Amino acid sequence: MPNLPVATAFWRPEPNLPIGAESWILAGGAHHTAFSLDLTADQMGDWGAMMGIECVFIDKDTTIRNLKNELRWNEASFR
Repeated sequence: MPNLPVATAFWRPEPNLPIGAESWILAGGAHHTAFSLDLTADQMGDWGAMMGIECVFIDKDTTIRNLKNELRWNEASFR
């Protein structure tokens, strides 16, 4: 279906597929995902901070327990 005019989510599961997939779903899934070949994750995080937008990183250090805590703290912070 490469010729259909629909959005595509680009994603590399980190730290592995089970943790990456669960984290991605907990954080909102493709609807809230950003992707850029021109910016680093830190630059996107800096922009989010300047705009007052929640930014969650799912990377090699992600654990489900820590991500759930971060999402809870962010919910209180971004009210």
